[in-house]
Amino acid sequence: MLKLCHFPKCTDKIWYRPLRNITTKTPFDIDESDEEYKHFNTMYSEMFTSLDEKKVCNKDVSARSPRISDTDDLNNDLQDLFQIEQTPLSGVELRDKVKCSGRFIVRSLSHNPYYNLSLEDYIFRNTPVSKEVTNKIYPNHRLLFYINNKCAVIGKNQTIWQELYLSELKKQGYEVMRRLSGGGTVIHDMGNVNYSFITSRNEFHSNFFNELIVKWLLSYDKTLPVTLNKRSDILYSGKKCSGSAFKIAQGKAYHHGTMLVKSDLNKFHGLLKPKDISGIHWDSASVDSVRSDISNISLPSTDEFINICTDGFQNDFRGDNTSKIPIYYCDEINSINDEITTTMNTLNSDSWKYFSGPKFKVDFKDKTLSISCEKGVITESSISSLIGTDFKKLAEDEEFFTERIYNKPF
Repeated sequence: MLKLCHFPKCTDKIWYRPLRNITTKTPFDIDESDEEYKHFNTMYSEMFTSLDEKKVCNKDVSARSPRISDTDDLNNDLQDLFQIEQTPLSGVELRDKVKCSGRFIVRSLSHNPYYNLSLEDYIFRNTPVSKEVTNKIYPNHRLLFYINNKCAVIGKNQTIWQELYLSELKKQGYEVMRRLSGGGTVIHDMGNVNYSFITSRNEFHSNFFNELIVKWLLSYDKTLPVTLNKRSDILYSGKKCSGSAFKIAQGKAYHHGTMLVKSDLNKFHGLLKPKDISGIHWDSASVDSVRSDISNISLPSTDEFINICTDGFQNDFRGDNTSKIPIYYCDEINSINDEITTTMNTLNSDSWKYFSGPKFKVDFKDKTLSISCEKGVITESSISSLIGTDFKKLAEDEEFFTERIYNKPF
């Protein structure tokens, strides 16, 4: 007799995706005080806190659910067949998954950059590291994917007015953000995939994960002209389609990267400032962004890139485990907690965006004006009346800059 298949009742909380294309370490030790690798650590802020992992990980085995029925087995098989995704994790489920041992993939269903960067920070902070496994294969690899709405994201240690044409970004509807980590400035839109790979310090290699991505892409299509340069950037036909940044601290390593797939690159022009602008000289400790020719990679969709990497990760990181590495979904409505909310509020505050960058001095040579700033406030100036003024207010006064300082909006 044919058995009745019970599908979930709340169909408005089910996500569908197209069927995936199935594709058939050298670790080295880094002294974190070594100047040769110091730039890795300056790319990310300290994002670690002590955790009491036992409370969420040591669960009573007797409390586990009984074996699922044959009907449930059939329903699960049908879900796999039609690629029906479960609802996003709740805040409690997210906490338990992240703080316990195990490998998994997380895909954010949100396009809110404040949420996605906060989720990324939360997972990195709370992924456990056990000293007992530092000399073995790390059991807690995590891979996160997210796609942001239009935004410009500068590094923690950059000067926002040196990097971006803020008035043009505002005009075109781009959000402006300062992330919690270092590195250079990037532009995000719905055609750009962000990925984050978490591993152990012992297994870290600056090229490791991007080498895997290149391998997975070539397994998908051996004709793709993808290569890796010395900076661990992925190139497509010689042009940069992906950039990376790293963090090594307290037993963990973090590799963040982007992949341009369907980005509207024409609209990126005029948003980032060139390194040198005639008549303006910057003197600051700001991390320089690396200007490069960029290109989308030739793939049908952002989903296709995510699926290629998902299949590769599930295959290469399974090890001796016969179970498939799980995929979890998150969004800002369900998968939220106080820690993520606090980080979102920080990222969205003017005090973080504009008043937390490095000290700088800017000289307008042809107008003989000099301004020095600390924490976004003018501390010295050849025009004494400017001292104590917020540089943000000054920079937003287009009339001042066009008539008295420079012949175009700053």
